[in-house]
Amino acid sequence: MARETRAEIRQKFAENEAQYQDLRTEILYCLKKALSAPDSVKIHSITARVKSLDSFLEKIDRKLYTSPFDQSEDLVGARIVCLFLADLSNIQRILHETFEVISEEDKVNEGDASSFGYMSHHYICRLSSTHSGPRYDAIKRISFEIQVRTILMDAWANISHYLAYKNEESIPGDLVRDFHALSGLLYVADRQFQSLNRDAAHSAAQAEKEVFQSEEIQSSAINTDTVSALFRRQYPDRTHVGEKQIAEFIAELAWIDLYDLRELADILRDNHAGALDYEEEYPPGRDADGIFGDVGLARTALAIHSPAYAMRKYPKRAFQRHSKFRKNSDDQK
Repeated sequence: MARETRAEIRQKFAENEAQYQDLRTEILYCLKKALSAPDSVKIHSITARVKSLDSFLEKIDRKLYTSPFDQSEDLVGARIVCLFLADLSNIQRILHETFEVISEEDKVNEGDASSFGYMSHHYICRLSSTHSGPRYDAIKRISFEIQVRTILMDAWANISHYLAYKNEESIPGDLVRDFHALSGLLYVADRQFQSLNRDAAHSAAQAEKEVFQSEEIQSSAINTDTVSALFRRQYPDRTHVGEKQIAEFIAELAWIDLYDLRELADILRDNHAGALDYEEEYPPGRDADGIFGDVGLARTALAIHSPAYAMRKYPKRAFQRHSKFRKNSDDQK
């Protein structure tokens, strides 16, 4: 079979480009659906693209392809950027469940540690047999590539690409050692982030055991884990709004020198009835359906307890509202 000419390649690419775009859209939909499940992994980003004609032509020349449309398996490609090394194996399982995986290359565990650049997982896939019907007839046999990386892998790949060093032979000799050292440092950093994530999960489990499951709340340090567990204990029927807002709430406790979990628990308990009365009279906005989440209810209880907190947290009108529900007490701050 004669080798296709440049003109023929350009024409065929133009004829097929709509199919490539349809496949890109389907891949992106499938990935976002599969990776958004409640028990899935946390994903930093999911992107997909159709290779440009210029990039395709450059690859044909570089790889010396004789049948480029059959030999190129990444005309359509996707990239998943996750947070931790442990996520890679979970994503691998999800990809096998979602697509037909033709081949895969593990450049993290199986790659040469001294090789150029950083590592990632590469999968060559097709749509699975569940993609049946006229909608998929034109795209279901087209192979595509999925790259899976951690954030640090992605950062290194992007910086290397920006520096325009395509392979180790293209690096100036006096920079090779630095490139290897940086690649190794990022790999070590990835492992440390994985260890930190494991330790953070252990800390949250310990806080859950010590705060949520104990008979009485003991004096202990206030942090995101202990306050999250406290809120689950004291506000089981409220929406848990997330660690970011809890961290902001913890920062606000320093305004009134509140650093002990037991003291916070006592304040929230003693002012819970007042916070519910406040909520009934001044319900939160329409998006909240008139009900505070756990942080909102805790802030309301704290504002009722402490004029100093209420004055700093809320404008004058809201501050005066909270004072209506405040008990007369000499120990209020």
